This record gives sequence, structure tokens and C-alpha cells, in this order.
Amino acid sequence: MEKFQKITYKELLAEKINDFETTFVIEPLMRGYGNTLGTVIRRTLLSSITSVAPFAIKINNVEHEFEIISGIREDVINIIANIRAIHFTYNPELFGKDNLAKISFKSTKEGEILASDIADTNGLEIVNKDQYICTIAKGGSLEFDLFLRTGRGYIDFEENKSVIQEYGPKLASKIKNGKFLAIDSDFSPVTNCAIHIEELNTGSTIEHERLKITLKTNGTIYAKDAMEQAAKIIIAHFQIIGNIDALQTIDLFEEITNKKENVTLNEISIDKLNLTIRSLNALRRANYNTIDELSKLTEEELSNIKNLGKKSVEDIIEKLAVWKEKKAASEEVSSEANNDNDEGDK
Repeated sequence: MEKFQKITYKELLAEKINDFETTFVIEPLMRGYGNTLGTVIRRTLLSSITSVAPFAIKINNVEHEFEIISGIREDVINIIANIRAIHFTYNPELFGKDNLAKISFKSTKEGEILASDIADTNGLEIVNKDQYICTIAKGGSLEFDLFLRTGRGYIDFEENKSVIQEYGPKLASKIKNGKFLAIDSDFSPVTNCAIHIEELNTGSTIEHERLKITLKTNGTIYAKDAMEQAAKIIIAHFQIIGNIDALQTIDLFEEITNKKENVTLNEISIDKLNLTIRSLNALRRANYNTIDELSKLTEEELSNIKNLGKKSVEDIIEKLAVWKEKKAASEEVSSEANNDNDEGDK
């Protein structure tokens, strides 16, 4: 096999914001390889990096998510949406063999409740401690148990209902009144990933390229660690295709026992976008309740919605694009895994 020119991989310090938002460079690559490598790395980063996310919550005296709690400004839906936006640092040692961790909270403090007010984190570290949860009025109270696990990609609350059933009595809670509510799990710690390809003038007759990967995480994992994890996932796939025994085997693949039915965009609530309360209320008042309805609007039509400012419109457009991309990437990976499993059964 003809050898390729040796490539280098490094962090571009001149464009580094911090350990969670930075740029990596791979060069020199043969023409076309920038897009080839960049696409697979980007999709893997967006869909397959392991992290932590809640999947169930039990709130004192709450039977379903459409209730309101006396003495609290927000309704249950908004409280859960705010809690889902809390990010926890991934530490597999805290989840044990059951892949389960619980966080408990109880407060009668009057005023705003933030993530920093959660004292019983069971060893888990909260990254965004300034995340707003709710506002408690005089005489009000909030008590909940939040259950988390590790995973990849995006899992909606319908699938998490079956996860709650699987855990059964392992979901121990001292809260006597109230039901376990399934919530959406967005495990992906990567919030943004962009690839840029530049031509290199190396003086060689062969054209070469430079691949730049700009990566941002939510603070639960370093950008360089996310890149390393993505590379290991990709290597594991190609190791099997190439029947390469020289590389250390990575235990990555699991037997798929059932297939998930896809959920169409017109069934998915705008709550999944983690928008601000102001934006959510403005959209609901304008009768936009699903991602499908929102995705059909132009930027001008969004700007014409009452109480939506320029920054809110930009935030909606950005989060809508990222959510769609994460969902598409996750579904593509799941589909490919199912196809591989079907071929193996034949």
C-alpha cells in the first residue's frame, strides 16, 4: 500500500476560548479527505459522546406534569424544563452497576431557587450552578428526587417511561405522595461543532487540505476529551471492517434487542429546545407548540411574534438547528446499527 504523508493533529491555541470551546487542526490531508474525516468526526461528536442526563423525577404531591404547585410561580412543565437544563460532570464511578444516581432537593426558601441551592448531589458536580429552577413565594415549598443515568444521544420521555419500569423498585424515594414522571434525556455534551476546510500551498504537485474542527461542550467534558472519545468510537468501527488485530479491541458494540419507532417533528413539543421561559411563553401565546410548527417559520415571521426580541429570535433559530442536527445524527447512528444487526441475523 502506498504511504500517505504524515499528518499532525494539534489544538489551535490562537482560537482557543477555554478548555470547553476550542479549535483543533489536522493537516496535511489529501484533497477530499478534509470533508471525509470532518463529517464522520462531527457526526460522532454530536450523537455518540457519553454523558449524564436525568430521565425521571418525583415531585412531592405532583401526579402529572400539567399541574401547578401552590406557592410556586412556575408550573410543573416549566420547573422540569429548568431542571433538565442543569448539567452534571460525567463520573462513571458514581453510577455503579445499576447505572443510576439520585439527587434530592427540599426547600421552603422564599425567592429564586437556583441549581446552586441543591446540596444533596450524591457526589455529582453541577456545572451551571446559576441555572434558574423556580421562584417560591412565602409559605411555598418544593421537594423532588431527580434520577439520572449515563447514555448517548437523545432519548424522549416516551422511551424513558419504559426505562422507569425497568428500574422499578431501584428508584427509591422518601417522597410518599406523587408519581414518577418520565422526562427527555439529552445526553450529548457537545453543543456546537463546525468543520472548516482550507487548501494548503505546500509546493507539492499533490493538493493538500487543512481540516479545522471548532468544538464547544456544555462544560461537563473537556473538548479534547470529547475528541478523543469520538476517535475511539470511529476506530472501533473501522477496526472491525478492516479486521485489524494489532489495535486494542474497544468494547463498544451491543446487541440490539428491539427497534425504536421514530417520533415525527409534529409530535414534539417546543419544550425540548430548552428555550428561555420568556421565549416559550411568547411562542405559546402565538399558538406555536411543536417543533414542526416552529421550523416552518422564517426569521421575519419569528421577529413579528409579540415579546420576541432579536436575541430571542437568534437563540430560537440556533437551538432549533442544533436540536434537529443532534436528532438526525442520533437517528442515523441508530438506523445504521439496526441495519448491521439485521444483516448479522440473516
